[in-house]
Amino acid sequence: MKRILLSLVMIVLASSTAVGATRAYYFDNETSNGNQFTAGSLDLNVDGGDENVIKFTVTNMHVGSQNIGTWRLRNVGSLLGYLDLQNIVVTSSENGINDPEDEAGDTTVDVGELQDQVSLSKLFWDNDCDGWVGTGETSVYDGKVGSIASNYETNKALAAGAEQCLTGQFNWWNNGASDNLAQGDSFTLDMTFELGQTTAQ
Repeated sequence: MKRILLSLVMIVLASSTAVGATRAYYFDNETSNGNQFTAGSLDLNVDGGDENVIKFTVTNMHVGSQNIGTWRLRNVGSLLGYLDLQNIVVTSSENGINDPEDEAGDTTVDVGELQDQVSLSKLFWDNDCDGWVGTGETSVYDGKVGSIASNYETNKALAAGAEQCLTGQFNWWNNGASDNLAQGDSFTLDMTFELGQTTAQ
């Protein structure tokens, strides 16, 4: 009986040693610590700033007037963006009816006609910022101010750090007798420049 017990103890010890031996293997550790993620940015400046920009303040318009202005749009963020024109609103004012307007048949007391006489004959992406339409420069709108749409999804690419100009040419050509309808009238044109991450915004 003693021999049997002794044999069993030896077997248990041998088994324990064998199990311990199988756990002694080679290994090596390498680390990947400090992984960091930072969001990029889209930040649009108009004419060098973030404030509202009044590009045109025109008085005493008349038949033959031409007014040209250029907005400089810069992506000061770190991501590629796409430019659209949003929230375009034309607000018209009659400012009273004088004799020539009355004789021309003007009967609208509150709504002026100037926006229907003046053409935004070119609103275009002015790639070289020279104020004139050149080869490869894309038109956004060409027509009477009063008929402009409220939004234009132009999807004009603007890389980080890049600048893109948008030029508008406002012309009052000779429209005949209807020109008198706009004497003393005024309009304001508001728009929002949007720089989006994708072309589907």
